[in-house]
Amino acid sequence: MKTKRIKVITNLDRPHITYDILSVLYKYDIEILMMEVYTYVIYLKLPIIEQELWDKIVNEFHNIKGFETIEEIDLIAFEERDIEMKRVLDIVPQGVIVLNGTGNIKYANDYVAERIFKTTSNKLNNNHITKYIKVEDLKTFPQNQGQLKSINNKEISIGNQLYMLNLNPLLSNENVFTGYILSLNSIINQNVFDNHITFKDIIGESNKMYEVVNQAKLYATSDSPVLITGESGTGKELFARSIHNLSNRRTKPFIAINCAAIPEQLLESELFGYEEGSFTGGKKNGKKGIFELAEGGTVFLDEIGEMPHHLQSKLLRVLQEKSIRRIGGHRESPIDVRIISATNQDINKLVHNNEFRLDLLYRINIFNIEIPSLRERKEDIPILVEYFIENHSRRYGKNVSGIGPSAMDKLFAYDWPGNIRELQNIIERAVALTEGHTIEEKDIIINNGLEPLKKIPKSSSLKDIVGEVEREVIVKALRESKSIRAAARKVEVTHTLLINRIKKYEILDEEWKA
Repeated sequence: MKTKRIKVITNLDRPHITYDILSVLYKYDIEILMMEVYTYVIYLKLPIIEQELWDKIVNEFHNIKGFETIEEIDLIAFEERDIEMKRVLDIVPQGVIVLNGTGNIKYANDYVAERIFKTTSNKLNNNHITKYIKVEDLKTFPQNQGQLKSINNKEISIGNQLYMLNLNPLLSNENVFTGYILSLNSIINQNVFDNHITFKDIIGESNKMYEVVNQAKLYATSDSPVLITGESGTGKELFARSIHNLSNRRTKPFIAINCAAIPEQLLESELFGYEEGSFTGGKKNGKKGIFELAEGGTVFLDEIGEMPHHLQSKLLRVLQEKSIRRIGGHRESPIDVRIISATNQDINKLVHNNEFRLDLLYRINIFNIEIPSLRERKEDIPILVEYFIENHSRRYGKNVSGIGPSAMDKLFAYDWPGNIRELQNIIERAVALTEGHTIEEKDIIINNGLEPLKKIPKSSSLKDIVGEVEREVIVKALRESKSIRAAARKVEVTHTLLINRIKKYEILDEEWKA
């Protein structure tokens, strides 16, 4: 069934105005497929209506007291919020799953679907979580709010990967229980036998990318450390894996660890391992760290600029002595690994601020690869778009074959703070939303009206991340409105709800008032 979405705007907050508008649709036997109502705004999803009948309906709307205007829109407000929230979840660098009260999956982000369970989010939906995660604590999901469960920092194994599992109930502002949020934070990302990424997987034909790829291929033949720099979303891990697979170590393990994603107290044991009895809760026979697990292969230290200072000293010793000592151990064990590091920060500024050791920088920066941002190589956008359209068309089971000129112009005009990752997300959304075979300008939704997201703090929980985004949206709306009530209409919430959010996030007058 072909449909249309409309937005009805009123200028009077009076009882029964929604009823009056719906009565007109009922009079002409128009089916309402979806509806969302706010003060001054009514969203409706309707079947396609013949123009002559539609003109008659609109004329009757104008006779309703308080009716102001009507316009056709692409998405209803909650559909936009749903897309925005999913995109927020999809950029979080960890697995996130939303569960209902009985443990069935309502939504799984791209990270958990593709990187952990090797499938798609749609195939995970409606299945019980225990089908994918065999943890005893997940087998029962009491819905009595007095018995709501939480799981904190539980180490689990999925395949040959180790993850830190957290589970927390979702509660509304009125303390109503709606389900659970489960997160899986990779402790190590060990794709020992399933690491097929090569330089052929790096898409780009620009001169800048040609030079960087050739430089990386040259460095791959050496055993010296490599530091990869570049903005978030440029593909630093893709380069690291490609270097490993072209090196003499290609048949040995490649292990990636995100120094920003692991709690400081756990990072040391993951890197260096520990001996039996080193601390309460440790494994009976101790545990190997990733330097031992990667023997003969490559260790990729992503976000190395976030590594705590005392661990920088231990890493420097590893590079100098080519040996490690486990936590609680007294014996030095020789190791043979190549270290590739990456950061999206200004590493020289970190050194200047005494946040990163200069002597360690000298050790990890024998070879340097600086990946250009997407705005520096916009000539690669068409080939990247073609690649993403093909991938996501197959994933969504759609026959999208190209992109219109105006849509491509819109992509070229954008500044791309999120680089390749952001482009991929935008094309995925366009493929999912388009009703034709070609992506048009209206299908290209950039930022959904939001300011570019700030860098996610390493210590933030998912709740903190979502709150940070919500706070930004509210401040932006307040700055662009003449009053709090007007701002509430702009973000389509009640005046009371917005007041409560302003109090919750401690938004000060000076943050938005001129």
